Amino acid sequence: MSPHQKDADMKAHLSQWKKSGLTQIAYCNEHDIKPHIFSYYKGKLNRADSSQHSNSLIPVDLISNNSAVLSSAIDPETIKLSHRNGFSLEVKVSTELSSLKPLLNLVRSIT
Repeated sequence: MSPHQKDADMKAHLSQWKKSGLTQIAYCNEHDIKPHIFSYYKGKLNRADSSQHSNSLIPVDLISNNSAVLSSAIDPETIKLSHRNGFSLEVKVSTELSSLKPLLNLVRSIT
């Protein structure tokens, strides 16, 4: 059995366990699964699900009340995002995306 098949099988077991109302131990005993294996996949699949959500991008509509000021005021190598609450963020186009993740997580926690 390939690792992807094991992941899929355990994902199905996790879904069935949540619906069953049983404790993890009781579910594992009924389905002949070792509890430590069940716990391992529960953590692994939860981390995979949460990382997929945290890496998703949020669409942003760029608008301006005065497009002439916008085009002349912004450096073409910089992206500036401003929120109506006064928060603004300027990022160089060449910025490594992985370095933005902690910053974006912080922004998400504030808004």
